[in-house]
Amino acid sequence: MRNPLWRLKTLPWIALLQNALLTVALATVLEFTLFFILTAISGAQGSTVAIPGGGTGLLLLSLAVAGGIGALAVLLMERLFRNVILDSSVLWGLVGCLALVLFIKSLLVPTFLVGVSRPQLIGLVFGLFAQGRSHWR
Repeated sequence: MRNPLWRLKTLPWIALLQNALLTVALATVLEFTLFFILTAISGAQGSTVAIPGGGTGLLLLSLAVAGGIGALAVLLMERLFRNVILDSSVLWGLVGCLALVLFIKSLLVPTFLVGVSRPQLIGLVFGLFAQGRSHWR
């Protein structure tokens, strides 16, 4: 009988965690840059910046940002970690590593767009598997 946990043991966890750390670091830098730009714009005009659509607009923005993080993770994996062969199990491992790093980041650093919630995890999985489509088919 085959051991179902064997594939989990053979995943390249170090490379996946390094990729997740790099991806979340880049996303955090972009998040803070966007936050400071929006603050500067709203401070110059004397009003607050509103997101069109209210709560729905914020949800869609959150999904889009999480999807972008997932796609960025696959791009970085393809470009920087060429020794890792991407397949569906590696992509699922990358989802877990990204979720772990995002959870730790949300505990340490205040979040504006990049965090861990159910919609963001859905967007993360969608973006990651949309970008990595050629690797899981």
